[in-house]
Amino acid sequence: MQLSLPFIDIIIFAIIAIFLVYRLKSILGQNSDGNEQNNKIDIGKKDFTNVVKLGNKQSNINETKTKKDSVYKDDPTFNEKEFLKGAQNFFEIVIDCFVKGDLKNIEMYIDDKLIKNFQLVIDERLQEDESLKIDIIKMISIQIKDVKKLKNFLRISVLFESEQIKVLKDKKGKIIDGDQKKSILVNDLWTFERKIQSKDLNWILVETSNA
Repeated sequence: MQLSLPFIDIIIFAIIAIFLVYRLKSILGQNSDGNEQNNKIDIGKKDFTNVVKLGNKQSNINETKTKKDSVYKDDPTFNEKEFLKGAQNFFEIVIDCFVKGDLKNIEMYIDDKLIKNFQLVIDERLQEDESLKIDIIKMISIQIKDVKKLKNFLRISVLFESEQIKVLKDKKGKIIDGDQKKSILVNDLWTFERKIQSKDLNWILVETSNA
């Protein structure tokens, strides 16, 4: 961001930043009825090789259902539909912020170590004067893949299966990775964490990986 913007531009950017933070809080901390809800979300690193076909095993489905049932017991306010809706919105916002190289409006919802890793990747990209483009063409599916209880914390892993166009260009505008005319299937596994019975109802993104 330039330091010599006219005063009116500064006001406009400030309003946009406030709106983005408000939107994130709405996504992560409330359900459709306006009640506060517990939800956290996880982000993935830059990678152009995560095109994977998924397999369905009935045993895994039953195991996940059993684990989800345990979440409802530990946290009666948990709403799976609203959680996944918020997760999708957050996923799209994080991707957008990562591409732009500006994480300040989402860092409060991401684990400290993870946000540092994101920033390292961004800094490396900027140092090389590279530009990244990620277009989410279609969100194919979003589903809870795993649920864990670690002492006083709940962890929920969410699989995002989406169709994307990913392109990385060098400082001369030459494509060094990806194809701007061809979409790929991308599977991201993000893990969210929240402290049980905490007054803070937001979920925090703690892990990201390729599924």
